[in-house]
Amino acid sequence: MHGRRWIAIGSALLALTLMSAACGGDGDSDSGGSTGSSGSTGSTGSGGSVAISIKNFAFDPSALTVTSGPTDITITNNDTATHTFTLDDGSVDESIQAGEMKTVTVDISATAGFHCSIHTTMAGTLTVT
Repeated sequence: MHGRRWIAIGSALLALTLMSAACGGDGDSDSGGSTGSSGSTGSTGSGGSVAISIKNFAFDPSALTVTSGPTDITITNNDTATHTFTLDDGSVDESIQAGEMKTVTVDISATAGFHCSIHTTMAGTLTVT
């Protein structure tokens, strides 16, 4: 039973790694992507999707630039605790279990904040371009 869980977690992490690698080679000269810290920034790739990792009770990146309209955000919880991805206006509120990967769709037209409703020090911003 436990072996299957670790296989599922490993598969999910591998999929995220492959998606990140595929998005990294778009020929864009922008080098302002993730810095690997809780203060890092990211932006949408073509197709309106972004990825956020949760580790050490922080969102990485914590500041994202997205295009106006529907955007898929894939959140991977690499912590041992449950977290949420909650838009400050309450329009999205998803619980993400430890080791789980979940994709949510946000549809925003103005800059919005997000946070973990369980751990209030975890917060970030979606900036709309």
